[in-house]
Amino acid sequence: MRLVPANDDGLRDYTQALLFICPQMIAEGCSVILNERQFEILKAYLKHISQLGSRVYFQLEQCVDHAPGYSLSWDNMGNAYQDDAVDAIMEHMAQNIGFTAGSIERPGHMIELSEIDDHIKVVLAAVDVKHGF
Repeated sequence: MRLVPANDDGLRDYTQALLFICPQMIAEGCSVILNERQFEILKAYLKHISQLGSRVYFQLEQCVDHAPGYSLSWDNMGNAYQDDAVDAIMEHMAQNIGFTAGSIERPGHMIELSEIDDHIKVVLAAVDVKHGF
């Protein structure tokens, strides 16, 4: 596997790397252009999505840092709980992966990898409450 060299912003195309790591979670035509730290954050969030069950059917369609701006899309076809959990996890990631845009509460903020697990517990607890668990 060969990575495309990083541009001046440190962004590089990690699409092929993700296709190698988790091909079942990557949609056809997906584009993943991030810096190295963002890529590690994305992988951590995808790990949590993969743990939601075998019938989530999550597909990342794109995750691109335009610096400023971003493109992020996904699809999933799980049950109602899984759909809400995936959406909540991905929305949390969008706010914490270092994107800069008007919709981002803390532009440029990148969560520490060591904090992600605890944050996901809180995110999923809110989904549990929504679904009466």
